[in-house]
Parts: sequence; structure tokens; C-alpha cells
Amino acid sequence: MEYEIELLGKQDTFISQCRETILEAAIRSGVSLEYGCSIGTCGLCKAKLVSGEVEEIRTHEYVIPEAEKLQNYILTCVCAAKQNLVIDAPVASSVADIPKQSVGVKVRKIDALSSTVVRLLVQTPRTNRLRFLAGQYMQLEIAGIGSGYFSIASCPCEDRRIEFHVRISENDPVSFHIANVMRPGDPLELHGPFGNFVFDESAGRSILLFAFDAGFAAIKSLLEHITAQEQDYSIDLIWLSCGSDGLYMNNLCRSWGDALDQFSYQGIALHQAFDQLKEQSQMGSIIVEKALERVMRNFQDLSCHDVYVCAPLPAIVLFERICTARKLPASRFFTEPVRGNEDIACMTVPAETNRE
Repeated sequence: MEYEIELLGKQDTFISQCRETILEAAIRSGVSLEYGCSIGTCGLCKAKLVSGEVEEIRTHEYVIPEAEKLQNYILTCVCAAKQNLVIDAPVASSVADIPKQSVGVKVRKIDALSSTVVRLLVQTPRTNRLRFLAGQYMQLEIAGIGSGYFSIASCPCEDRRIEFHVRISENDPVSFHIANVMRPGDPLELHGPFGNFVFDESAGRSILLFAFDAGFAAIKSLLEHITAQEQDYSIDLIWLSCGSDGLYMNNLCRSWGDALDQFSYQGIALHQAFDQLKEQSQMGSIIVEKALERVMRNFQDLSCHDVYVCAPLPAIVLFERICTARKLPASRFFTEPVRGNEDIACMTVPAETNRE
């Protein structure tokens, strides 16, 4: 059985499966209900049941005050729908609604995505899940080694299993340790989340996503959140990388194209590696701009789009120039630098393009 849950006074609705808590259904559907522990001890997920019937499917320590019980308040982390519901519940609609957290996690898996990028998958305790919005980033701290900032590559619907994409550098002790020393079960600390690179759910416009190299992590998080929504969006994804293996999740992007309606993907792997572009930053800017101009030939009018870009500053500057020429309003151009070690900034200084 499936039940529809509507949020009073909001446009959000989501579907709950049989004996799935309301909170679990909301998280899975990309709806950011307020919550804390998620196991019935803190009371932060309290909501008012406006219509419908629920059942408690989990035990809980938090006791709802008698006056609130009379007003039909429930804990969304322990209650499941028995029929279609309308609830009055607080929703995190902006980064200001998400508290800063420090969560001790353990490594679940580390695997190579390419010769220079690894995927780090960590898991939070059941009693201390991580709340974040798609597109945000975290500080990863490894005791005795140091810390670094990395974009979350997973969807908020996976609030216990958090994914990061880490570019390996011998000059960066954190990335080197993750790739060469760290093993499943090892502990580390997450601090955050940070950043304003989040999806504007009220816009309802076509979406253009642009990732440069490991900037794909933040774009992947956004895309997985957007596609979890009840509303269908027209989405175009462009991923530009350096080197032959830079499109390290190319097959995943192609599978999205097969599975999703109104979705298109273009992956462009430059022949030049990072070091080659860094050695000649101005030539690197020319190479990147020419590649972007080619791929953007199919986009002549962006006046009805929102554009989300995760790239080094020079690539952001170039892409903004291209989008502005295609009637994109400046207020709909959302940007985020690529988080991680310095290797990802393959063009260190924005350069004027020599067109002669």
C-alpha cells in the first residue's frame, strides 16, 4: 500500500510506503522535514496531524505533552501512515534552517573512480544522522592527519550514507591518507554543512547543470535530489573533464539518460591533463572556452533556465560569459567552486581569451 502525505500550506506532497515512517518517506522523497535524532528521543520531528490516521511502529523515549496530544501532535520518526494524510510540519527550505553539526562517522567503503579520484563512502550512527541540503559541502577531519573541505556527492535522502569524491594529491595529506592508508571501519569527523549552492525548488524552470572535473560531486548531489521530487523538470547535464579518465562516472550519467524523461547528458573529456593546463593557464582558458562553445551550440536561448555550475573560477567566468550571451539572467546563474585539494584548479588565474 502507498499513501499520499500532504504538507499543510505548502506545495510539497510525497508518498509513503506501507509501514514506512513519515520521516523516512519524506527524506527518501527529498522533502526536508525538521528532525534531530530520528529515533524518537529528541522530539524535533514533532508535527500536527491535520487529517488521516497514523500508527506508531517504533518505540520512543520522548513524551509528547498532553496538551499537544489533544491537538493531534505526532512524532514523524516513529509514526507511519494508515491512510492519506495532511500534516502541519516545519520544513527546511534554506541553508539557514539546517543546523551546523559535528558527526563522528566510520568509513564504509573506499573505491577508485579513476587513476586520480577515489570515492569515500562514510556512514553515520543511527542516533546522529547528518542533515544537509543537496549541493552543500563538509569539513572532513582525520585525527593526526588534518582536515579538508569536500562537496557531498550524495542525496539528502541518503542521510546516513554520505559520499565524497576525493582527488588524490601527494601534496595533500588528507587526500593521500584517504586513498592510500584509510580502511573500512576507520573513524573520522564531519563538520558542517556549509555553502549556499542549493536548488531553488520554487523556480519550476528548465535546469542546466555544468560540472568541471570533480565538481561533478556537488552536481550529482543536486541532480539526485531534483529527480527525487514529485515535479518533473527538464534537465541538461554537461560534464567537462581533463584527461582520458576524467569522466569517472560516465556510465552513471548515461544510465540517467536512459531512465529519466526530459534529461540529456553530454560528457567532454579534454585531451590535456591538469598539469598541462596549469603550465599554460591562458592556453588552458582558450581550450576550455572552445570546448564549452561547441557544447553550447544547442542552447541559444537560456532565458527560461536556471544554471548551476561547479567549477574552478576561470571556468565559471568563461561559462558565465557564454550563458549571458544566451539571454540568461544573472540572478539565475548559481556557482560553487570545486572543493578539495589544489590540483582541481587546473587554470589558476582567469585569463583574457586571445581570439586572434
